[in-house]
Amino acid sequence: MAAIAPHADTPMLTEEERFLFDLKGYLLFPAVLSEAELAPIREQADQHHADADSLPPEARKLPGGATSALIDHPAVMRTLHTIIDDDTEKLRCENCFLSWRELNDGHRGWTPHAGGKSVNPNYSYQYHNGKIHSGMTRVVWELNPVEEGQGGTAFIPGSHKSNYRPFPDHFDAKDSGVWETYGCPAGSLLIFSEAVRHTSCDWLMDTPRKALFFCYNHINVRHHKPSFPDEMLNALSPEHRRFFNDVYHPQFDRWEKNA
Repeated sequence: MAAIAPHADTPMLTEEERFLFDLKGYLLFPAVLSEAELAPIREQADQHHADADSLPPEARKLPGGATSALIDHPAVMRTLHTIIDDDTEKLRCENCFLSWRELNDGHRGWTPHAGGKSVNPNYSYQYHNGKIHSGMTRVVWELNPVEEGQGGTAFIPGSHKSNYRPFPDHFDAKDSGVWETYGCPAGSLLIFSEAVRHTSCDWLMDTPRKALFFCYNHINVRHHKPSFPDEMLNALSPEHRRFFNDVYHPQFDRWEKNA
């Protein structure tokens, strides 16, 4: 059964949501965005897929343009504040890309990866003194509906805390019985720890999968090499631009102010 988060309007994840994320390694929030909110983002995604150079310079690289509204969406922030750091200044957006999948498109499909305990700060998942500490965290916005078993992303729930590596080969088979996936309406939000074993799936729907994959991490570490052009960064609001600071610790800003 998919880890579907209950409806909540709180600044942090509820106890039930924390339990589900810690248990399974991912959460699904159905129908977070309305059709009105989706429209400009989907329009940008369509144009980005067809001809990115036809977009204004600030929108050619994601998450510039209309997509920037998702950088600090409240549903994302309440999750990141719970599982990475409750201080927004210590959150970094490392990467964003559009996943566009179509029926029989020749995509590599089933490619399980990650899973198991790790001391690598980019992949480490820890629970200490009542708090979750998630390393690299994926935030996925599904811009089109996803039918369960017809595509999307699949997980081995709980594998982010598994003590056994490597995983037995037969567990990676689609029909092994350990995999879990989901269905959801357009505008849904999927958040998972990069530490959980996961894979893309063969896309079997007539309508394309349009999904925006964001990557967030703690300001102290970096996984992806920065590749955000000045045109995109300069067009962002100060509130959005702060998610693209280089790796450092904000405490030094405070020391300089008090020096």
